[in-house]
Amino acid sequence: MRVLMVLFKDIHYDARVQREAVALAQAGWYVDIACLHILPDPPPVLHDRVRLLRFPVHTKRIKHYVDQKTNPSIQKGVYRVVRTPMIQIAKDAMTRKHFATQLWELCEHACYDVVHCHDVHALSIGVYLKRKKGLTLIYDAQGLFDEKNEKRWEQVREHRAESRWMDCVDYLITVNELFEAEYNQRYPDISTTVLRNIPESLPRLPSEKNYFHRRFGLNSEDRVVLYQGRFTRNRGLEELIEAFVPLPSQHKLVLLGYGEWKEQILRRIEDRKLQDRIFFHPPLLPKELLQVTSHADLGAVLYQSTCMTGHLTTPTNLLEYIQAGLPVVSSDHPGKAIVVGTYQTGRLVDPQNITEITGAIREILSNPDAFLIGTYKARKLLQWGKEQERLVELYRQVHLNRREWPEKDQEEDAISIQPHLRQL
Repeated sequence: MRVLMVLFKDIHYDARVQREAVALAQAGWYVDIACLHILPDPPPVLHDRVRLLRFPVHTKRIKHYVDQKTNPSIQKGVYRVVRTPMIQIAKDAMTRKHFATQLWELCEHACYDVVHCHDVHALSIGVYLKRKKGLTLIYDAQGLFDEKNEKRWEQVREHRAESRWMDCVDYLITVNELFEAEYNQRYPDISTTVLRNIPESLPRLPSEKNYFHRRFGLNSEDRVVLYQGRFTRNRGLEELIEAFVPLPSQHKLVLLGYGEWKEQILRRIEDRKLQDRIFFHPPLLPKELLQVTSHADLGAVLYQSTCMTGHLTTPTNLLEYIQAGLPVVSSDHPGKAIVVGTYQTGRLVDPQNITEITGAIREILSNPDAFLIGTYKARKLLQWGKEQERLVELYRQVHLNRREWPEKDQEEDAISIQPHLRQL
């Protein structure tokens, strides 16, 4: 069976797609990943049966060039223009059309059995290929798209797209039981599988936590609180910074990632005079991330509940902290509580209550043993291997169902896109 995965981003930072593709390849299937070609770095080599088909899209490359090559003042001016709603809608529409057209043309003389769409941005491409080529359509949903948030127009657009195409979906994958229940209520006729976004565990944790101490010149008694992820609105970054004001000076904060909210964060740090206690670390590739994460003492996940997705989601960084052996301070939302509360891996707090956040950080760092026991237990029980088994079982069911199709659908010699290509 041949699988075409469609991803509307570059492959480098999407560890979930990499893990899923490798799991299917290890089970004996052939997987092509069609994605954007944005980053100049060499892509990961995943498996002999996994190929990358990377499509250059000019608008994304321009953004990467601005991020990497221009000074902050020029970046600020460019982003102010391109983030206006009308410009962003036009830019996104142009990018998606360019990507879809290239992929459709390449698939014209290729044959797959399954198209596996990661997130709503790729769903329309999967629907087209299902209708055109008779493929089984799997939708790997990352969230819900009908709630109010800071960018209402984005939610309206994605909700309309998802609602329009859901009738064409054969199998749905989502990230936890809470999303599964919500999707089952909305679309009761679609078969649903839960696939938690659990990273692969480190083979061993560091005996001495010193990476951040060396990098930022910290003292041996300093304790590191880590936030890793995008710097965007409603991630609780402002509240986390405020919570550090009354904490002892040996408590340090590292913000690992990138995003458009960095300028606002810097202003908040300067206003509170915390420049010597809060540090920025550039984003890391998935294969490097957990090793660095494991050198912190505490992870922070303080997402604000502005929509149902934020309320129900179990963020990837929460599961990364646990696999790296860190206790956590987390928002008291259902999607986080099903991990933190169930396994006692840290403290659940009101993400808008600064005093509560400060108290939780102080409590865990002063007496971490009980939380480390819970984290160790969760680390052993929450394993990618168990999620992988559910994914493989889903594909076995797809394979059995396709074998029952009329023989005339099987007659064409099944070859995928240009086998001699490693990537485009």
